[in-house]
Amino acid sequence: MEIPREHQQVLIAMGVAVLMLQVTERVIRLCMTIVLQKQSPLTLEALQAQEEFERNKALGYFVAELRKRADLQDGFDALLKDFLKNRNDFIHDLSRVPGWELGSEEQTEKAKRFVHGLIHQSDRVLKVFLGLVSAWQEQVGVPDTSFSTHEWLSEIERIYKPLADQVFFAKDA
Repeated sequence: MEIPREHQQVLIAMGVAVLMLQVTERVIRLCMTIVLQKQSPLTLEALQAQEEFERNKALGYFVAELRKRADLQDGFDALLKDFLKNRNDFIHDLSRVPGWELGSEEQTEKAKRFVHGLIHQSDRVLKVFLGLVSAWQEQVGVPDTSFSTHEWLSEIERIYKPLADQVFFAKDA
């Protein structure tokens, strides 16, 4: 059975989206485990215990934990909420995506727009969290990892790292 070209494009984009989501989720987990940690000082034993506890936790858990540990800039909080909803619909139940079908050309185009939108959201969320990691590295004295060697990473260093203090605020006691 031959798959129509426009359906192939949607399927390829879906594969890219899954890979992008995995990277984004991994970086969010890193931030929640190391950068915005539950306890201080972080010991190897505490890190191992936390990693074991969080091993099977869903992305929604980490987003909820993030909101407990930091206040977020409203625009980023809205992006994160929309990203989580779209990610969950994509991963768990495509029938929740409005108009998701590959029957007609119009439906296929809607599906493609949704997946491309999700990839774009994932990219923005990833960059914000990588900016936070970079700012944290500088704050705690982790040696420079030369982010500027790649254009995409250089963008994080130039644009997203300086935004860390504007996006993530210390939680009021």
